Amino acid sequence: MPPTVLLPLGAAERKSDETYIRALEAAGLAVEVVRPGGPPPPVERAAGLVLAGGTDIDPARYREPPHPAAYPPEPARDALELDLVAAADAAGMPLFAICRGLQLLNVARGGGLLQHLPELVGHGNHADAPPPGEKHRPAHTVAVETDGPLRALLGSGPFEVNSRHHQAADPARIGRGLRIAARAGDGVVEALEPDAPGPRFLLAVQWHPEDMALGPAGPMRDQARALFDAFAAAAREFAAR
Repeated sequence: MPPTVLLPLGAAERKSDETYIRALEAAGLAVEVVRPGGPPPPVERAAGLVLAGGTDIDPARYREPPHPAAYPPEPARDALELDLVAAADAAGMPLFAICRGLQLLNVARGGGLLQHLPELVGHGNHADAPPPGEKHRPAHTVAVETDGPLRALLGSGPFEVNSRHHQAADPARIGRGLRIAARAGDGVVEALEPDAPGPRFLLAVQWHPEDMALGPAGPMRDQARALFDAFAAAAREFAAR
């Protein structure tokens, strides 16, 4: 019986939802989708938590007014995911965060966000808009800057990743218990990990490994599958306790 991981998503279904499910199932996991307004999440029988991509987080959560370029938030999803992060932290449950998920995790730990990258880095490369069927394609490179869990899985890089975001973790406001693990060449935070060694799996990446894991054979697919496989191994270990 594969371990079950929780995948909170927005109230409205999106085409991208299925990609997360397929990538997690390919790693040997069962997926329980939870949505705002739905039944209570079955935290007590979950072996892991995945925080996925989606719309911008309500900036009131990190004590800022909204930027004019910010997308409308989904406060009910924010609340659901913040509660799930607190429950996962209390249980020591494996947690894998992707794109918006990295940002949500940083906010959950008291950190802040940069609300519109193009005006800060001078380009829109992070908000890549690939055509359908090409969401796995490379957008920029990432380099790992710490000797921690991410480097153990992927090496130091630089390696290519895809990209679809206009916000990012503020490097001056990283949340409690977290540290920057990787950045893009322009300094944008691309990964977070625990700031001290420990047995728990907790990793957040700004790119979209779910698309890469289902893409064509090559280094990008191998890198993405390594992340999902490591999370799946941690979920199996947690479920066996």
